[in-house]
Amino acid sequence: MSGREGNWDDAVIPDTDTRPELDIALVSPSFPGGSLFNAVYDRTLMRFSDRGGASGIIGDRWADLCAIALGQRVEALVTLDHDVPPIACGGVVRLDDIPEIARVASRAHLQNPDFLLVGTQCGRQTIKAADAKFSVETAKSRQVSADVVRALLDLGKTVRDRIPDLDGDVVVSDGIFLCPDYSLTHHLLRGRQGLRRIAVPDREICLLPVTIDEFMRPIGHERLIDILAARDDLGFDYRHSLLLTLYYFRLARSAVGFRIDQISPLLASRDVVRVDLSDVEAEAERIGKQAFGAWNLILRWNDIAEEVRRQRLAVDGATGYPIPGKILRQQIEQRSAAAKVEPPSTNRVRRIAGSWLRSRIREEFGPIDPPVDDLGTLLRELRTFARSLTPAVAAYTDDVIDELIAGQPQIAPEGRETRSS
Repeated sequence: MSGREGNWDDAVIPDTDTRPELDIALVSPSFPGGSLFNAVYDRTLMRFSDRGGASGIIGDRWADLCAIALGQRVEALVTLDHDVPPIACGGVVRLDDIPEIARVASRAHLQNPDFLLVGTQCGRQTIKAADAKFSVETAKSRQVSADVVRALLDLGKTVRDRIPDLDGDVVVSDGIFLCPDYSLTHHLLRGRQGLRRIAVPDREICLLPVTIDEFMRPIGHERLIDILAARDDLGFDYRHSLLLTLYYFRLARSAVGFRIDQISPLLASRDVVRVDLSDVEAEAERIGKQAFGAWNLILRWNDIAEEVRRQRLAVDGATGYPIPGKILRQQIEQRSAAAKVEPPSTNRVRRIAGSWLRSRIREEFGPIDPPVDDLGTLLRELRTFARSLTPAVAAYTDDVIDELIAGQPQIAPEGRETRSS
């Protein structure tokens, strides 16, 4: 432990003219894959960190920073292709934080962009999409294409109502991706492959400046990141690199996810489990005494959490829904055919009835906090009780099927659907 409390006020990205991408060149046995570049693409690290929601947090933060930048009335957005005229931005419509737009787009098999940029060109209203992409190599031109924007506008009022004074002859053109102006983006733009090679042209890429302070301040985790970084002693201050900071942030979110795995009830039932970061920090310091380096600390922590995960899976197996999927599907289809309606989803029936079963078992045994010393005895008791509920589960399942069938559309003789009364 360095003894230094985290403080993003001290965080700056070095001037790339005088210290060109020193973080990309970091090599150490402390990193998975032996280098920082390999580490940020390590599949195991990605999987671990996303147990704590790291990718979502990073993506959401970048989208917020892009919204702030666009909301400051940027006069023009300049793409990497300087032969393309600057993109005039008179107004911004944010789409990614409106759930209804995502639902409508999903039903139409569209991946909606984060923003629509509304402006004028040659006296005519123009619209193009902009999408926040923290990882430039994940950009696909289709997502910001004029065709996608036209398709969104054709979905009805859901999108159109967000655009004030939309002209009937609006000009729709291909859009851009908003990417962070930092070392990894520049490294990839020079042709180095990350997850994959960049697949979009320069005219679609616009770089926005970013500092560690503005990116990390709302996210926090300063002390936990400091604990992890101190385990490696790289001789390079992570506060001088957004890339290295985010590597340790991914380790930190791995730790958060593992801690949730450690303390979540074995007999889960719509539980919302939250952890205090101070608790995660204390556990990190405890496990750190038995592990060399931050990555080894995380590997050791995963092994500890895996013991609880195995107990949780065993409990799930002992308390599972008792009606086999094939039999349940046949029951639903037979009862639906008799009622002359479309059969409801088998998964939905199983989910509702299974939740009812789990709630009855929870009433008897409680949530069951991990770890359990005598797991074998507990599993036998759970199986016995669950089997005793089988007749009640079957009866409840019948009620669920009947209730869902009552709301299904009837099949008319000529094949057209009518709503059941």
